Amino acid sequence: MININIVGKSILAPMAGITGYPFRKIALKYGADFCFTEMISAIGFLHNDKTTLELTEAGKDIKKTGIQLFGSSPEILAQAAKKAEGIGFKVIDINMGCPVKKVVKTGAGSAILKDTKEFSLIVKAVRQAIKDSIFTIKVRSGFDDNSINFIEIGKTAESFGVDAVFFHPRTRSLMFGGIADHSLTKKLKDVVTIPVYASGDIFTVDDAIKIKSSTGVDGVMFARGAIGKPWIFTEYLDANSPPTKKDLIGIKLKTDIIIELMEEMNLFYGKERGHKLIRPHLYSFLRGFRGSKGLRCEVNNAQNEKEIVNILKMITDEGEFV
Repeated sequence: MININIVGKSILAPMAGITGYPFRKIALKYGADFCFTEMISAIGFLHNDKTTLELTEAGKDIKKTGIQLFGSSPEILAQAAKKAEGIGFKVIDINMGCPVKKVVKTGAGSAILKDTKEFSLIVKAVRQAIKDSIFTIKVRSGFDDNSINFIEIGKTAESFGVDAVFFHPRTRSLMFGGIADHSLTKKLKDVVTIPVYASGDIFTVDDAIKIKSSTGVDGVMFARGAIGKPWIFTEYLDANSPPTKKDLIGIKLKTDIIIELMEEMNLFYGKERGHKLIRPHLYSFLRGFRGSKGLRCEVNNAQNEKEIVNILKMITDEGEFV
């Protein structure tokens, strides 16, 4: 069995439209221990759908990349997991937490949490299908306030041989509203012996440190907090370094990293798609700078990479306009 430690302590979460190969490549370069693909349809993967297969691209980083699959059929998920293992993925995750309506209505994502029997069938089937890979699941605290069952889910997962749990302490009904209640994360960590990783409302290094300290989890998963900030992993790793070693990533370097990400996206997706897919990162990066609203408008109206680079170059090390 592969050692779960390959996942590390700081992980890039799967995010639709965000964690394609270029962003994962940059996140790993700037400190992430491990990354996950976007959520991938098990059926699309088995049918070799072109768009779906693009999401599985990992290049030389496949040893530090996990594939996240979604679906509702134990048999289909097991087959997809076996195929993923066959092409080199060493960590295979089943999404049982996605709250999006179009996923839930198919019986996938967080809908699985409503039926613990079906949950058991899925984890049993996937575990039996993959013998040489780490098997993880990503779950929420329950489907709604009347069905908070994460303790039962965690214990069942452990009993069927799941190797680790990525836990987002919100119900499906909350979507991304409210506050992630990490007191629940601690409760889960306290009742299972398999590794538990915290997810949800980890926007800053301070968030990560506080949640790790208060819950005792084995690691943290950055999601929205990493959009436009792939260096957050380096900052997290350096958080406990001596003062002279901190804050090495200044505004100029961060700007260079965003430009590097844009170039990687353009190479992988082509300039037209890359121009669209870089925007969430640019909007997030620019938030908080003086004049950020105007800068975001300029980025939104930019016609090409050169115009975007010129806008970014207006930002100095002090975060001011030149």
